[in-house]
Amino acid sequence: MKLFNYISLLGAALAFAACESDLETVTYNAADAQAAVLAELDAAYVLDAQLSDQTALTLQWTEPELGYPAVATNYIQLDVAGNQFANHAVAASVGKGGSYAITHNDLNNLLMGILEDRGMELTAADFEFRIATTISPAADTLYSNVVSTRITPFVGERQYPQLWVIGDYCGWNHGSCQYLYSANEDDNYAAMIYFDGKAANGWKLTPAADWNNGEWGMSGTPAAEAASQTLVTSGGANINVYSHNSYYLEFNTITGELKASQAYDSWGIVGAHNNWGSGDTPMTLASETDATGATQYYLTATMDMAAGNTWKIRPDEKWENDKGPAAVELEGDAADNGDGNFRVDAAGNYTIKWYFNKVTQRLVVTKN
Repeated sequence: MKLFNYISLLGAALAFAACESDLETVTYNAADAQAAVLAELDAAYVLDAQLSDQTALTLQWTEPELGYPAVATNYIQLDVAGNQFANHAVAASVGKGGSYAITHNDLNNLLMGILEDRGMELTAADFEFRIATTISPAADTLYSNVVSTRITPFVGERQYPQLWVIGDYCGWNHGSCQYLYSANEDDNYAAMIYFDGKAANGWKLTPAADWNNGEWGMSGTPAAEAASQTLVTSGGANINVYSHNSYYLEFNTITGELKASQAYDSWGIVGAHNNWGSGDTPMTLASETDATGATQYYLTATMDMAAGNTWKIRPDEKWENDKGPAAVELEGDAADNGDGNFRVDAAGNYTIKWYFNKVTQRLVVTKN
Protein backbone atom coordinates (compact mmCIF):
# COMPACT_ATOMS: atom_id res chain seq x y z
CA MET A 1 0.00 0.00 0.00
CA LYS A 2 2.83 2.38 0.88
CA LEU A 3 4.65 1.48 -2.37
CA PHE A 4 1.56 2.47 -4.37
CA ASN A 5 1.45 5.84 -2.65
CA TYR A 6 5.13 6.52 -3.39
CA ILE A 7 4.70 5.59 -7.05
CA SER A 8 1.62 7.81 -7.33
CA LEU A 9 3.41 10.79 -5.83
CA LEU A 10 6.44 10.30 -8.07
CA GLY A 11 4.24 10.17 -11.16
CA ALA A 12 2.46 13.33 -10.18
CA ALA A 13 5.76 15.15 -9.63
CA LEU A 14 7.09 14.06 -13.01
CA ALA A 15 3.87 15.08 -14.74
CA PHE A 16 4.02 18.56 -13.10
CA ALA A 17 7.63 19.02 -14.14
CA ALA A 18 6.74 18.08 -17.72
CA CYS A 19 3.82 20.50 -17.81
CA GLU A 20 5.94 23.28 -16.34
CA SER A 21 8.62 22.83 -18.97
CA ASP A 22 6.00 23.13 -21.72
CA LEU A 23 4.91 26.64 -20.56
CA GLU A 24 6.00 29.56 -22.74
CA THR A 25 7.78 32.47 -21.08
CA VAL A 26 5.62 35.61 -21.32
CA THR A 27 7.48 38.84 -22.04
CA TYR A 28 6.43 42.39 -22.88
CA ASN A 29 7.10 43.41 -26.48
CA ALA A 30 6.59 47.13 -27.00
CA ALA A 31 6.49 46.66 -30.77
CA ASP A 32 3.39 44.46 -30.48
CA ALA A 33 1.61 46.54 -27.84
CA GLN A 34 -1.30 48.77 -28.81
CA ALA A 35 -1.87 52.11 -27.08
CA ALA A 36 -5.19 53.26 -25.70
CA VAL A 37 -7.56 54.92 -28.16
CA LEU A 38 -9.05 58.13 -26.81
CA ALA A 39 -12.54 59.12 -27.97
CA GLU A 40 -13.16 62.54 -29.48
CA LEU A 41 -14.45 65.36 -27.27
CA ASP A 42 -17.00 68.05 -28.03
CA ALA A 43 -15.69 71.02 -29.98
CA ALA A 44 -15.87 73.38 -26.99
CA TYR A 45 -16.58 73.53 -23.28
CA VAL A 46 -17.32 76.51 -21.02
CA LEU A 47 -16.41 76.05 -17.35
CA ASP A 48 -18.70 77.53 -14.72
CA ALA A 49 -17.84 78.35 -11.10
CA GLN A 50 -21.46 77.73 -10.13
CA LEU A 51 -21.13 74.13 -11.32
CA SER A 52 -17.73 73.56 -9.71
CA ASP A 53 -18.55 70.14 -8.22
CA GLN A 54 -20.31 68.86 -11.34
CA THR A 55 -18.75 67.05 -14.28
CA ALA A 56 -17.39 69.34 -16.99
CA LEU A 57 -16.29 66.62 -19.42
CA THR A 58 -15.74 62.87 -19.46
CA LEU A 59 -12.78 61.28 -21.21
CA GLN A 60 -13.37 57.81 -22.62
CA TRP A 61 -10.87 55.40 -24.16
CA THR A 62 -10.38 51.77 -25.12
CA GLU A 63 -7.92 49.92 -22.92
CA PRO A 64 -4.39 49.41 -24.25
CA GLU A 65 -3.38 45.93 -25.45
CA LEU A 66 -0.09 44.91 -23.86
CA GLY A 67 0.15 41.26 -24.95
CA TYR A 68 -0.30 39.86 -21.47
CA PRO A 69 -2.33 40.74 -18.33
CA ALA A 70 0.01 43.44 -17.04
CA VAL A 71 -0.85 45.94 -14.32
CA ALA A 72 -0.83 49.20 -16.24
CA THR A 73 -1.37 52.82 -15.21
CA ASN A 74 -3.03 55.31 -17.57
CA TYR A 75 -2.02 58.94 -17.05
CA ILE A 76 -4.41 61.54 -18.44
CA GLN A 77 -2.24 64.35 -19.79
CA LEU A 78 -3.32 67.75 -21.11
CA ASP A 79 -1.53 70.79 -22.47
CA VAL A 80 -2.08 73.82 -24.66
CA ALA A 81 -2.61 72.72 -28.26
CA GLY A 82 0.57 72.67 -30.31
CA ASN A 83 2.89 72.52 -27.31
CA GLN A 84 3.69 68.82 -27.88
CA PHE A 85 2.85 68.17 -24.20
CA ALA A 86 6.10 69.87 -23.16
CA ASN A 87 4.43 71.54 -20.14
CA HIS A 88 1.61 69.08 -19.69
CA ALA A 89 -0.41 68.60 -16.53
CA VAL A 90 -1.67 65.23 -15.31
CA ALA A 91 -5.39 65.25 -14.62
CA ALA A 92 -5.43 61.79 -13.04
CA SER A 93 -3.80 58.35 -13.00
CA VAL A 94 -6.23 55.54 -13.70
CA GLY A 95 -5.97 51.76 -13.79
CA LYS A 96 -8.57 49.84 -15.74
CA GLY A 97 -11.87 51.49 -16.46
CA GLY A 98 -11.64 53.37 -19.73
CA SER A 99 -13.22 56.62 -18.55
CA TYR A 100 -12.63 59.55 -16.24
CA ALA A 101 -14.92 62.46 -15.37
CA ILE A 102 -13.39 65.86 -14.52
CA THR A 103 -15.32 68.50 -12.57
CA HIS A 104 -15.52 72.15 -13.56
CA ASN A 105 -13.40 73.17 -10.56
CA ASP A 106 -10.68 70.53 -11.02
CA LEU A 107 -10.37 71.20 -14.74
CA ASN A 108 -10.29 74.96 -14.17
CA ASN A 109 -7.46 74.57 -11.65
CA LEU A 110 -5.48 72.47 -14.14
CA LEU A 111 -5.96 75.02 -16.91
CA MET A 112 -4.99 77.93 -14.64
CA GLY A 113 -1.71 76.18 -13.81
CA ILE A 114 -0.91 75.43 -17.45
CA LEU A 115 -1.74 78.93 -18.67
CA GLU A 116 0.16 80.58 -15.84
CA ASP A 117 3.25 78.47 -16.53
CA ARG A 118 3.19 79.58 -20.16
CA GLY A 119 2.52 83.22 -19.32
CA MET A 120 -0.88 83.15 -21.04
CA GLU A 121 -4.06 84.98 -20.09
CA LEU A 122 -6.86 83.08 -18.41
CA THR A 123 -9.09 83.07 -21.47
CA ALA A 124 -10.55 80.53 -23.90
CA ALA A 125 -7.81 78.41 -25.48
CA ASP A 126 -7.36 75.16 -27.40
CA PHE A 127 -6.16 72.21 -25.32
CA GLU A 128 -5.06 68.68 -26.16
CA PHE A 129 -5.52 65.44 -24.21
CA ARG A 130 -3.83 62.06 -24.47
CA ILE A 131 -3.40 58.87 -22.43
CA ALA A 132 0.13 57.82 -21.43
CA THR A 133 0.24 54.15 -20.40
CA THR A 134 3.10 52.67 -18.38
CA ILE A 135 3.73 49.25 -16.84
CA SER A 136 7.13 49.96 -15.24
CA PRO A 137 9.93 52.55 -15.36
CA ALA A 138 11.96 50.12 -17.50
CA ALA A 139 9.34 49.81 -20.25
CA ASP A 140 8.55 52.33 -22.97
CA THR A 141 5.51 54.52 -22.41
CA LEU A 142 2.60 54.02 -24.79
CA TYR A 143 0.81 57.17 -25.97
CA SER A 144 -2.73 57.27 -27.26
CA ASN A 145 -4.00 59.44 -30.07
CA VAL A 146 -4.38 63.14 -29.26
CA VAL A 147 -7.81 64.79 -29.05
CA SER A 148 -8.35 68.53 -28.86
CA THR A 149 -11.07 70.88 -27.73
CA ARG A 150 -11.53 74.56 -26.89
CA ILE A 151 -12.10 75.30 -23.20
CA THR A 152 -13.13 78.57 -21.57
CA PRO A 153 -12.00 78.73 -17.93
CA PHE A 154 -13.71 80.83 -15.29
CA VAL A 155 -12.37 83.60 -13.10
CA GLY A 156 -13.62 83.91 -9.56
CA GLU A 157 -15.02 81.75 -6.84
CA ARG A 158 -18.08 79.59 -6.66
CA GLN A 159 -21.08 81.49 -5.32
CA TYR A 160 -23.22 79.83 -2.65
CA PRO A 161 -26.68 80.81 -1.38
CA GLN A 162 -26.14 83.46 1.26
CA LEU A 163 -27.77 85.53 3.98
CA TRP A 164 -26.72 89.09 4.70
CA VAL A 165 -25.45 89.81 8.23
CA ILE A 166 -26.26 93.49 8.49
CA GLY A 167 -25.67 95.71 11.49
CA ASP A 168 -23.80 98.59 13.04
CA TYR A 169 -20.45 96.97 12.23
CA CYS A 170 -21.05 97.72 8.51
CA GLY A 171 -23.04 100.94 8.95
CA TRP A 172 -26.29 99.03 8.29
CA ASN A 173 -25.26 99.02 4.65
CA HIS A 174 -26.16 95.87 2.67
CA GLY A 175 -23.33 96.58 0.26
CA SER A 176 -20.77 96.19 3.05
CA CYS A 177 -22.12 93.08 4.77
CA GLN A 178 -20.50 89.81 5.71
CA TYR A 179 -22.49 86.67 4.92
CA LEU A 180 -23.68 83.31 6.12
CA TYR A 181 -23.45 80.63 3.41
CA SER A 182 -25.32 77.44 2.62
CA ALA A 183 -22.45 75.15 1.62
CA ASN A 184 -24.87 72.32 0.82
CA GLU A 185 -27.44 74.66 -0.76
CA ASP A 186 -30.12 73.71 1.77
CA ASP A 187 -31.73 75.45 4.77
CA ASN A 188 -28.55 75.61 6.86
CA TYR A 189 -26.24 78.64 6.70
CA ALA A 190 -22.98 79.25 8.52
CA ALA A 191 -19.76 81.31 8.53
CA MET A 192 -17.32 83.13 10.74
CA ILE A 193 -18.34 86.76 11.32
CA TYR A 194 -16.06 89.50 12.67
CA PHE A 195 -17.97 92.39 14.27
CA ASP A 196 -14.91 94.48 15.15
CA GLY A 197 -16.19 95.49 18.59
CA LYS A 198 -19.71 96.35 17.41
CA ALA A 199 -21.67 93.10 17.87
CA ALA A 200 -23.52 94.46 20.92
CA ASN A 201 -24.64 97.51 18.91
CA GLY A 202 -27.07 95.26 17.05
CA TRP A 203 -27.45 93.29 13.83
CA LYS A 204 -29.98 91.21 11.86
CA LEU A 205 -30.14 88.68 9.02
CA THR A 206 -31.81 89.30 5.65
CA PRO A 207 -32.31 86.94 2.70
CA ALA A 208 -31.49 89.65 0.15
CA ALA A 209 -29.47 92.84 -0.19
CA ASP A 210 -32.41 95.01 0.92
CA TRP A 211 -35.22 95.22 3.48
CA ASN A 212 -37.95 94.28 1.00
CA ASN A 213 -37.75 90.50 1.32
CA GLY A 214 -38.09 89.99 5.06
CA GLU A 215 -35.60 89.80 7.90
CA TRP A 216 -34.77 87.78 10.99
CA GLY A 217 -34.51 89.53 14.36
CA MET A 218 -34.42 88.71 18.06
CA SER A 219 -37.46 87.64 20.05
CA GLY A 220 -37.70 88.45 23.76
CA THR A 221 -34.56 88.84 25.83
CA PRO A 222 -32.17 85.91 25.39
CA ALA A 223 -29.35 85.46 27.87
CA ALA A 224 -26.11 87.26 27.15
CA GLU A 225 -23.88 85.20 24.83
CA ALA A 226 -26.75 82.76 24.25
CA ALA A 227 -25.43 79.61 22.58
CA SER A 228 -28.78 79.24 20.81
CA GLN A 229 -31.88 81.34 20.26
CA THR A 230 -34.83 81.38 17.88
CA LEU A 231 -35.15 84.39 15.61
CA VAL A 232 -38.46 85.67 14.26
CA THR A 233 -39.35 86.96 10.80
CA SER A 234 -41.53 89.88 11.83
CA GLY A 235 -41.31 92.38 14.65
CA GLY A 236 -37.94 91.11 15.77
CA ALA A 237 -35.49 93.33 17.59
CA ASN A 238 -31.87 93.90 16.72
CA ILE A 239 -29.68 91.04 17.92
CA ASN A 240 -27.59 92.61 20.68
CA VAL A 241 -26.74 89.94 23.26
CA TYR A 242 -23.27 89.20 21.89
CA SER A 243 -20.23 91.31 22.73
CA HIS A 244 -17.10 89.57 21.38
CA ASN A 245 -15.35 90.48 18.15
CA SER A 246 -15.82 87.24 16.23
CA TYR A 247 -18.20 84.28 16.23
CA TYR A 248 -18.98 81.22 14.22
CA LEU A 249 -22.69 81.61 13.44
CA GLU A 250 -25.09 78.92 12.23
CA PHE A 251 -28.67 79.60 11.18
CA ASN A 252 -31.53 77.45 9.93
CA THR A 253 -34.05 79.35 7.80
CA ILE A 254 -36.88 76.89 8.54
CA THR A 255 -36.63 76.60 12.33
CA GLY A 256 -35.19 80.08 12.85
CA GLU A 257 -32.56 78.69 15.23
CA LEU A 258 -29.40 80.78 15.52
CA LYS A 259 -26.32 79.21 17.09
CA ALA A 260 -23.30 81.23 18.17
CA SER A 261 -19.99 79.60 19.09
CA GLN A 262 -16.23 80.23 18.95
CA ALA A 263 -16.49 83.65 20.57
CA TYR A 264 -13.13 85.47 20.47
CA ASP A 265 -11.80 88.98 20.90
CA SER A 266 -8.57 88.73 18.92
CA TRP A 267 -6.70 86.72 16.30
CA GLY A 268 -2.94 86.73 15.90
CA ILE A 269 0.13 85.11 14.35
CA VAL A 270 2.03 82.72 16.63
CA GLY A 271 5.16 80.83 15.66
CA ALA A 272 8.88 80.44 15.93
CA HIS A 273 9.22 84.24 15.87
CA ASN A 274 7.73 84.44 19.39
CA ASN A 275 8.85 80.97 20.51
CA TRP A 276 5.26 79.73 20.17
CA GLY A 277 4.45 81.59 23.36
CA SER A 278 2.63 84.79 24.23
CA GLY A 279 2.80 88.06 22.35
CA ASP A 280 1.18 86.98 19.08
CA THR A 281 1.36 89.47 16.21
CA PRO A 282 -2.18 90.94 16.16
CA MET A 283 -4.40 90.82 13.10
CA THR A 284 -6.78 93.66 12.29
CA LEU A 285 -9.96 93.83 10.21
CA ALA A 286 -9.77 95.27 6.70
CA SER A 287 -11.79 95.06 3.51
CA GLU A 288 -11.44 95.49 -0.22
CA THR A 289 -13.66 95.44 -3.29
CA ASP A 290 -13.27 92.43 -5.59
CA ALA A 291 -13.66 92.30 -9.36
CA THR A 292 -17.42 91.84 -9.04
CA GLY A 293 -17.80 94.94 -6.85
CA ALA A 294 -18.47 92.93 -3.69
CA THR A 295 -16.84 93.78 -0.37
CA GLN A 296 -14.34 91.17 0.81
CA TYR A 297 -13.40 91.21 4.50
CA TYR A 298 -10.14 89.84 5.81
CA LEU A 299 -7.93 89.89 8.92
CA THR A 300 -4.41 91.06 8.20
CA ALA A 301 -0.97 91.52 9.72
CA THR A 302 2.35 92.75 8.36
CA MET A 303 5.46 91.40 10.05
CA ASP A 304 9.12 90.47 9.66
CA MET A 305 9.93 86.77 9.54
CA ALA A 306 13.22 84.91 9.41
CA ALA A 307 13.99 82.31 6.76
CA GLY A 308 12.30 79.05 7.63
CA ASN A 309 9.94 80.65 10.15
CA THR A 310 6.98 78.38 10.95
CA TRP A 311 3.74 79.87 12.19
CA LYS A 312 -0.07 79.69 12.28
CA ILE A 313 -3.09 81.79 13.26
CA ARG A 314 -4.84 81.40 16.61
CA PRO A 315 -7.57 83.19 18.62
CA ASP A 316 -7.04 84.96 21.96
CA GLU A 317 -3.59 83.32 22.22
CA LYS A 318 -5.36 80.01 22.84
CA TRP A 319 -4.68 76.61 21.31
CA GLU A 320 -8.21 76.01 20.08
CA ASN A 321 -9.67 76.53 16.62
CA ASP A 322 -6.24 77.61 15.41
CA LYS A 323 -5.76 77.85 11.64
CA GLY A 324 -3.08 75.94 9.76
CA PRO A 325 -2.74 74.73 6.16
CA ALA A 326 -5.58 72.20 6.52
CA ALA A 327 -8.07 74.95 7.37
CA VAL A 328 -7.50 77.31 4.43
CA GLU A 329 -6.60 77.55 0.77
CA LEU A 330 -3.05 78.86 0.78
CA GLU A 331 -1.76 81.28 -1.86
CA GLY A 332 1.39 83.31 -2.33
CA ASP A 333 4.77 83.30 -0.62
CA ALA A 334 4.23 80.68 2.08
CA ALA A 335 4.16 76.90 2.16
CA ASP A 336 2.67 74.01 4.10
CA ASN A 337 5.42 72.85 6.46
CA GLY A 338 3.83 69.40 6.70
CA ASP A 339 3.34 69.54 10.48
CA GLY A 340 0.17 71.63 10.67
CA ASN A 341 2.06 74.93 10.37
CA PHE A 342 2.82 77.46 7.64
CA ARG A 343 6.40 78.28 6.62
CA VAL A 344 8.20 81.08 4.80
CA ASP A 345 11.48 80.18 3.11
CA ALA A 346 13.07 83.60 2.69
CA ALA A 347 13.72 86.20 5.36
CA GLY A 348 11.77 89.40 4.87
CA ASN A 349 8.70 91.47 5.56
CA TYR A 350 5.38 89.74 4.84
CA THR A 351 1.74 90.80 4.59
CA ILE A 352 -0.76 88.12 5.61
CA LYS A 353 -4.41 88.32 4.57
CA TRP A 354 -6.91 85.80 5.95
CA TYR A 355 -10.23 85.87 4.08
CA PHE A 356 -12.29 84.31 6.87
CA ASN A 357 -15.84 85.04 5.69
CA LYS A 358 -16.03 82.27 3.08
CA VAL A 359 -17.17 78.67 2.75
CA THR A 360 -13.54 77.79 2.03
CA GLN A 361 -11.36 80.28 3.85
CA ARG A 362 -8.36 81.64 1.96
CA LEU A 363 -4.95 82.81 3.17
CA VAL A 364 -2.80 85.02 0.93
CA VAL A 365 0.81 85.64 2.00
CA THR A 366 2.88 88.25 0.13
CA LYS A 367 6.57 89.01 0.59
CA ASN A 368 6.89 92.79 0.47
